[in-house]
Amino acid sequence: MRPVAPAVIACAALGFAGAAHAHGVGERYDLPVPLGYYVVGAGLVIVLTFAVAAAFPARLFRHGPATARSWPVPTILVATLRLVAVLLLCLAVATGLLGDPHPARNFAPTFLWIIWWCGYSLFAALVADLWPALNPWRVVFDRVAGAGNQPRAYPGGLGEWPAAAQLLLFAWFEIVSPWASDPSAIAMLALVYSITCWAGMMRFGADQWLDRADPFALVFRTLGRFAPLHLIRSDGARWRLGLRWPGAGLLDARGADASTVAFVMVMLSTVLFDGFLGTSLWRSWDRLVSSFLPRGMDREGYIAATLGLLGIWLGFLIAYQATAWIMGLLTRGLRSGAEHAQAFCFTLVPIAIGYNLAHNFSYIVVQGQTILALASDPFGRGWNLFDTATFRPDIGLVGAGVTWTVAVSAIVVGHMVGVILAHLVALRSLGGRTQAVRALAPMTLLMVLYTMASLSILAEPIVRYRVPDPGYTRLESPGPAPPAAVARPGIEC
Repeated sequence: MRPVAPAVIACAALGFAGAAHAHGVGERYDLPVPLGYYVVGAGLVIVLTFAVAAAFPARLFRHGPATARSWPVPTILVATLRLVAVLLLCLAVATGLLGDPHPARNFAPTFLWIIWWCGYSLFAALVADLWPALNPWRVVFDRVAGAGNQPRAYPGGLGEWPAAAQLLLFAWFEIVSPWASDPSAIAMLALVYSITCWAGMMRFGADQWLDRADPFALVFRTLGRFAPLHLIRSDGARWRLGLRWPGAGLLDARGADASTVAFVMVMLSTVLFDGFLGTSLWRSWDRLVSSFLPRGMDREGYIAATLGLLGIWLGFLIAYQATAWIMGLLTRGLRSGAEHAQAFCFTLVPIAIGYNLAHNFSYIVVQGQTILALASDPFGRGWNLFDTATFRPDIGLVGAGVTWTVAVSAIVVGHMVGVILAHLVALRSLGGRTQAVRALAPMTLLMVLYTMASLSILAEPIVRYRVPDPGYTRLESPGPAPPAAVARPGIEC
């Protein structure tokens, strides 16, 4: 897949301005211009990307082979990393059950949420998904029961619905439940998931279960479709590392069905819902739900949050299916709405990656540093195994301005890449540029709305706009002009 053209890259610059903070930085950013300028500008960048892609000849959108080059991965390296993965799983469970109950002094919460879930998800998307080779549950299963297991065929009607349901439950545990930072609850969650995963592999075989029903294998595989590197199983336990154009893996939707669409919508909706909880609109929703319940029944907002999580997922699913139905009408029956929904669902993955990066960047960079101290004292018993137990995170490593720049850039570029990939899929599946442009108009409108909504949701808890002092002019200042924005102490989101 070749770059679309320098003009498309230039479009990105229109969406890059200013500043902010997100998950874990304790300051707000004073925007140099009203937030609406950013929001409208980002939406216009997506429209311009669509226009540029539609204007260029189709030959510029041709892409090369799925794998340009590949290299063998040393067996000893794979074996070592598998052992490390199994040991980390055991350590997380052991520290959760036996370690200090305070989340900040226990290895399990930091490792689960920051290093594995947030950190590895971005690694899988931006570098390579190594999970097929390193999955510790698969490693243990293959050693214990893999050889003598007689699996049954996986029911085709189940599709990826079990994975979608499990991912929703996991998101509920992370975002809604009061136990997300409780080390013992995390350990119990890991044990319940382990039993479910091994039981599924015993009944249907490891390959079938992990390909269709395991939520984490599917999340990492879906994100890994965007990565420039990917693992290829070459001969039994041997692996090769392939190189391809970023996003090339998202162009192939073979095997996608209604359950695949629902799963991708879970990935999109849950990360946006996490940011939605910090907005004034959410507080209004919380009060509305409470008004229909007996007084004090939902004091902590768990019912409202659960309904909100499910509602946003269903809203995303309905909006996307409606858009696909309109696309079917505009292409005059060349493809049905369901076929459009399945063909284009993976082109939404860059949006999920962009919002993931925007929402979790400072969270990973700042709070992720605590893993160095926890590695020396994982149980919170006063140990200092690697002489890092006294390490304290540098909270000034990433400022609000850097975080806002990363957030705006990630969201805009993620949507731009989604538009370009959708154009590639349309050219391949519909045969001509005219049909592709006609079909993609409603999809582009959906992406514009999502861009503007996601940027607004991300920004509300972390930035603010102040009108400049009307008495200030550059002529009154003999020295260099002050910076357009400065970081001020604020409230952590």
